[in-house]
Amino acid sequence: MKVLYLGSVIKTEDCTKYLGPSVAGNKMQMGILKGLKKILVEDLYVLTETPIAAFPREKKSYIGSGSIRLTNDIDALKVPFINIFIIKQIYLIINAFVMICKWAKKNGNKKKVIICFNAFPYVAMPIILASKLFSIKTICIFADPPVDVVRRSLIGRVAKYIEDRSVVKNIKKFDGLIVLNEKSIEKYASNSKYILVDGGFDLDCTPKNQPGGQWLSIQENDMVKMVFSGALFEYNGIKNLIKAVRLVDSDRLCLEIYGSGPLEHYIEQASKEDNRVRFMGNVPNSEMIRIQQEAGILINPRHVKDPISLYTFPSKIIEYLLSGTPVITTKLNGLTKEYLDNVFVTLDETPAEIANTIDFVLKQDKDCLIQKATAAREFVIQNKNWNVWIDKIIEFIYV
Repeated sequence: MKVLYLGSVIKTEDCTKYLGPSVAGNKMQMGILKGLKKILVEDLYVLTETPIAAFPREKKSYIGSGSIRLTNDIDALKVPFINIFIIKQIYLIINAFVMICKWAKKNGNKKKVIICFNAFPYVAMPIILASKLFSIKTICIFADPPVDVVRRSLIGRVAKYIEDRSVVKNIKKFDGLIVLNEKSIEKYASNSKYILVDGGFDLDCTPKNQPGGQWLSIQENDMVKMVFSGALFEYNGIKNLIKAVRLVDSDRLCLEIYGSGPLEHYIEQASKEDNRVRFMGNVPNSEMIRIQQEAGILINPRHVKDPISLYTFPSKIIEYLLSGTPVITTKLNGLTKEYLDNVFVTLDETPAEIANTIDFVLKQDKDCLIQKATAAREFVIQNKNWNVWIDKIIEFIYV
């Protein structure tokens, strides 16, 4: 079987160079591609649409063709485009379609499958059209349903509305879906064949540090460092978290917030009013992993009923659990019982309840915290690595 992958994958180190790339999305794509490569070897063909903000937000006005080396044995061909809003999307649709057709013709009567990352029009449209022309099976990794969290201009809102309508229409046209949260199937494609892939990680990135985080060496009067890392949007519950810190009974807690987004100014102001709140800004992912491994608590206060929470999976949880540091989270519907058994869960998302949960964790014996964090890491390593998921994905493709 010949497999073409169309996504937005780039070299890991390039994710923080431009506006546009998603670190979590790129990690997922890299993990899936590495797994597919081990099984398909030369039968895997990769196309990528460089995820970069349109000119003039980014200075690059044109993204040329050519290949990029993702790993030692995986190369991706770039889909070229003029990086100007609307023109960009049109070029991506046309050029991706042409490149898919060339691949299809080259492989003649051999059985073929196209896998794509998300159903944005500049991804889905060329695939759906080419699949009809050449009778190719299509699979979509539906990681980002049509939910908008960004403030936009009038033109931007219109464009986003059109894009979202296209996603809703096109997602039903794929032969199969790979979803991160079953609620997204219920809402957008209830009659589609699918498999659930709720998070994953690359075994090559298995941490070597001893689980336990700050609790391994903490002294009686040491401050406990609680860390949040992620996009600084309302849906991530940042405001509730800061309010919760003010309600915590313990005087041993400090909160470090890492990331970027619309709430940066709010956090900076909060840090001036309360010295237990510290805004740390953006750091490279490799450094962020080290910080997580050395923290006392990692927290995910995301709003439970926000559309982002209802239809996606909080990939940050995988990173948190792998760190070997105790985790507190709100009870998101994307988290199954096996996840919830390995974290501390707030009864609700109010500041008071988040504060109660933080105080509860701070009162636990440190050996119990180390034991829970160790079990959480082992759960992820054994059950959520990409080697496990790829076997299920390959089986799904062949059905």
